[in-house]
Amino acid sequence: MLASGTTSAEVKTGYGLDTETETKMLQAIAELDRGHPVDLVPTFLGAHAIPIEFRDDTEAYVDLICGEMLPKAWDWYLTTHFPAKKTPFFADVFCEKNAFDLDQSERILRTAKALWFGLKAHVDEFTNLGGSKLAIELGAVSIDHLDAISDEEIALLAVSETIGIVTPTVNFNFGSPDFADARKLIDSDCAVAISTDYNPGSAPCPSQPMAMAIACRYQKLLPSEAMNAVTINAAYAIGLGDRIGSIEVGKQADLLILNTSDYRQCAYEFGGNITQNVVKNGVLIN
Repeated sequence: MLASGTTSAEVKTGYGLDTETETKMLQAIAELDRGHPVDLVPTFLGAHAIPIEFRDDTEAYVDLICGEMLPKAWDWYLTTHFPAKKTPFFADVFCEKNAFDLDQSERILRTAKALWFGLKAHVDEFTNLGGSKLAIELGAVSIDHLDAISDEEIALLAVSETIGIVTPTVNFNFGSPDFADARKLIDSDCAVAISTDYNPGSAPCPSQPMAMAIACRYQKLLPSEAMNAVTINAAYAIGLGDRIGSIEVGKQADLLILNTSDYRQCAYEFGGNITQNVVKNGVLIN
């Protein structure tokens, strides 16, 4: 990811679905952040799916998330180096059919908010359950996917502080001809970010330039809009917009030197890598 130009990234848990394994994933995120140039932002996503052992009693799993997982995750965060770095800690929920319904999602997000987590939400990937409206009203920093977001929720997103994140690599990987309508989101004055959504299940793509290329072709973004979506908007989507994402006095010197004379080549060319040098916080990495 660093070689492709990513200098800061959010990392979500959600592949353990029990307290011990979710905590282990958080510990791995902290270890990677200490030892790798990319700045990592942790997000607790114990509410990623319903474990097999709770399929007949999903409320019991929500009880576990709210009563044990979230409090322990927050206690873990306070023992790490992240607070000293002023790195935020987020909680996320997958509000979707066959995952967590709207009431369960609200309970999880409200519990997380009471514990001082920042909020995020996976919403409207396949079906519209009202998750975008819920997350926006609760002050979520970002909402992800948005393939099935309603016109009403787009209007709410446009006047909110929430960033709408689209994940074109997921649809591309699934071979789907249907993508989130990022063109409509931008034309409606929503702040849109693009994510690789790099994960083993639905988007095995570590390259933001590839995500930009797909977004320009299938979601009708201009290269300038795609560039904005992977820099300053993406920085705000992980709670770091005041420090990174643009070249400004007082911000970190996270810079890329690209082997091109035209920024539009970042989205025009795909399958290669025009990133020549990466500068992280003023230090030349490669």
